[in-house]
Amino acid sequence: MVERPEHHHWSSVHANLALCTDPLVTPHTGFLKMGDTRLVRADAYRTWLKQGVSDDELIAMRRHLQQERAFGSTRFQAMVEKTLGRPVNVRRPGRPSRAEIKPDGT
Repeated sequence: MVERPEHHHWSSVHANLALCTDPLVTPHTGFLKMGDTRLVRADAYRTWLKQGVSDDELIAMRRHLQQERAFGSTRFQAMVEKTLGRPVNVRRPGRPSRAEIKPDGT
């Protein structure tokens, strides 16, 4: 981990903050909606990065990382689960109880 996103050498953050031009970075539509010009988007992105994440979000991210589970919206998790054919949500430690096991065996 790095203290600031700009400290990660292989990140798209440098292009998104208008610190460089990187032909390998394709701006996400959500990023493009942050402003009409490259510099306005960079300023909005910088402000968003400085907000950081809440303690609850950080705890959730760490739980997902520890269990190697997909972190994101319910829609994203459903897509990943369908694609991988295995559960992607965070579970309690140990074997699931019989009541937790779905009819398909998961």
